[in-house]
This record gives sequence, structure tokens and C-alpha cells, in this order.
Amino acid sequence: VFWSMMLGTSTNASIQVKDDLTKAAGDAINIGLRSQLKGGRVTGNSKGIGNEGKVDFYNQRIVIDNVRHLVKFEDVAMSQQRTQFNVLNEGKEALVEKNKFDLEDDITTALTDTSVGRVRGRYLYGAADSNWNATHATALQNIDNAADQLTTSIINIAKRKALIPTNAVSKVRPMRVATGQNVEEWYAFVGHTLALRDLVENDAAWRNAQLNLPPSANRQSPLFTGSWFKGSYNGVLLYEYDRMPLVSSTIQCSHNVLLGAQAAAVCWGQRSKFGEEESDVGHDLTYETHEIRGEKKMVFNRADVSGDTDEDHGLVNVFTAALGD
Repeated sequence: VFWSMMLGTSTNASIQVKDDLTKAAGDAINIGLRSQLKGGRVTGNSKGIGNEGKVDFYNQRIVIDNVRHLVKFEDVAMSQQRTQFNVLNEGKEALVEKNKFDLEDDITTALTDTSVGRVRGRYLYGAADSNWNATHATALQNIDNAADQLTTSIINIAKRKALIPTNAVSKVRPMRVATGQNVEEWYAFVGHTLALRDLVENDAAWRNAQLNLPPSANRQSPLFTGSWFKGSYNGVLLYEYDRMPLVSSTIQCSHNVLLGAQAAAVCWGQRSKFGEEESDVGHDLTYETHEIRGEKKMVFNRADVSGDTDEDHGLVNVFTAALGD
């Protein structure tokens, strides 16, 4: 699964995994989100009592449900006789592949949900923050093909939005990555193939940075390997993913994401299990994969907790031009 390299049980992972419901009854789980401390600094002879700071807490509720995939083979004996390959084995492989793509798409859909957590400090439309509009569809129309293709400058702006919470309450914490004996802090940028094409082919700053990077030897993390990984820039790991959403507007745009810690969560009540059932005296056979899970983008419900607008907890949404070849 593409997102598997970003899955982890820790709150420092971009996509937090919860398996609690595999061991207990229930159809939902709450994941705690904590704000940064506001105030609370005391110096000199000032009294501490009465000058305490404030930390806000919120529980993100994620509901789990059945996810099943099934395939049926009829007249198995004759089907096997007619083909030069094993029909049943191919059916099992098709189920596994479908289950993988389904999980990938469900996580992608959760991460790119624009209906919740929408504040200016978590959105970037093209190369300028001024392209923002409170109406998502209107903001998309401000994206220009020539001026708003993906560049290192856009990546830098998105990272600053994560680090400096202007038009948002809290910063987006970077994810923590184990590399051998060390732990490093990184953001991850995931963009559609067409968006990464523009960055790699057209941005000289990107090409120069890759030429000047020292070789990454003995990397122990899958985050730094694979054909998806395009390299790093200014503390951001970049990945190409062809299943990121393409959005129709005045031009075709790519919905990309800059991820920090706790951007989303996946909760399992049951990991994938395989089942089979015969019918018609063994002539027909049905295979199934079955999971019980739920996935959701992490959104800090500040409207209920502190009176502020709800905001995405661990990501910045980045929309860029993505015209087809």
C-alpha cells in the first residue's frame, strides 16, 4: 500500500494506526488531539497562580465498518480446463490487489476531504496565498496554468504555513522518522504525477538541489526508497502518487498534501481475513477478503473547544495546475 510507509502507531506518524478494537468490542474509537500550550510563562517575581497557561484537548471519533470484496467462479473444473493459467490463484491475487487499492483510495479520500477543517492557514492555491477564497470552487478558479505549476517556491510556502500558524491556531508538527540509530523530523509532500512532472522538468531550483544533495547511505526507513520517492527539499520529502485527486476547474488542478504528524488515522476492528465458500456441489466457488476498519482526516474541532474555526490538524492542502500531457 502506498501510504503504508507513513503508517505508525505513534502520534508522531503522519497516519496514526489504532488496532484497539481488534481486542475489544465497539464500532468507534476516539483519538486524542492536543493543542500547544497557550501562555503560562512566568518570570521574575510574578506569581504562577493566576497566570497558568491553557492546553486544549479534543477527541476525534472514527467509526469502523465492514469492507468486503468478493469474487465468484462458476463451473470451476471446466474453467480451469479452458485456460493455461490457474483461475483460482489469479482470483485470489485480484482480491488482494483490489483490497490494497481500496485501502489506498480510502486513505486518500480522507486526507483530501475539503468539507471539514478548512481555514486559510491550511490551504494554498497555486503560488500565492492571495489566491485563497472562502469558497473552495472560487479559489480553484484563481489557479493559472503558467504561474501555478508546482515549484520549490510553492513547497516552501506550504511548509511555512505548517510551521507558522498564520490564519490558523496551531502549527503542524513534523513527523518523526527513525533512520538507523537516529530520529529525524520531516514533512512529506505527496503530489499527483502531473504536478511532480512540472516540478522535476521545469524547476531549476529543484534540479540543482538534487545535484547538490549528499548521498543518503544506509537509510533504514522505506520513506527514502522506492519509485514514488523523488527526493527531498528544505526538510520536505517528496512523493509522486498517480491516485491523488485531479480536480476540474478553469483548468485541471491537482490536490496535493503536505503532511506532518497525525494528519489522518486508520482504525481496525479486524485486519484483512480471507474466506471461501463452495456451492453447487463444489462446482462454484466464492472468495472473499473482509476487513472492519475506518479512516478519517484528523480535524481539531476548535469551534467546540476554544471558539475558533475547526482546522486540519496535521496537513496543508496544496492545489496546483496539472494539465495533461
